[in-house]
Amino acid sequence: IIMRNKMNKLYILGNGSFAQEVFEQIIVANQVKNFGGFIILKNGKAFCIGEEGAEAFTYPPEARLILGTANPQWRTQFYNHFLGYYELNINHWPNMSAPNSYQSLSSTVGIGNLFLMFSLVNANTQVGNFNLLCTYSSVSVNCALGNYNVLSPYSSIAKNVCIENTNLLESGEILFEDLESDCVLTSGVVYAND
Repeated sequence: IIMRNKMNKLYILGNGSFAQEVFEQIIVANQVKNFGGFIILKNGKAFCIGEEGAEAFTYPPEARLILGTANPQWRTQFYNHFLGYYELNINHWPNMSAPNSYQSLSSTVGIGNLFLMFSLVNANTQVGNFNLLCTYSSVSVNCALGNYNVLSPYSSIAKNVCIENTNLLESGEILFEDLESDCVLTSGVVYAND
């Protein structure tokens, strides 16, 4: 059992302030015992920052990974790098939730999603893969969320809205209509993310 726990560690991809917040809200709050460390990428190589310091990441076969950055470019870099080493499945890319977040039992959730404190996914909502719902973000009933979206703190999606892929809703924004891919919603205006 000791060997299995050592091999099945959970790692946070990132090491900035947001990764520290993920550590507190997910690892500490859920009393995760098999935390492996924070992983950074430097010149295309992965390094793990753990209790013993920084060392080259060895890509253990049973590793579980959490995208611990809200920066869309860094999220993409981590995802692309680690997809070369780990299959796209729930074993390597678990959904992780802060204890006081809520996902409706009638919602469906893909893989690699991160639900931080007081985030809310309401009934009959579909959530794709690798979405980040920050503190106090919410998705109303009968919505569909694609992949790789970031809902910043206090952002919301109104009922019956579909949001495609790789979008960013800035803090406090409320989305009332469908949103195509690669957009940023800020100050009530949608910008194409060229």
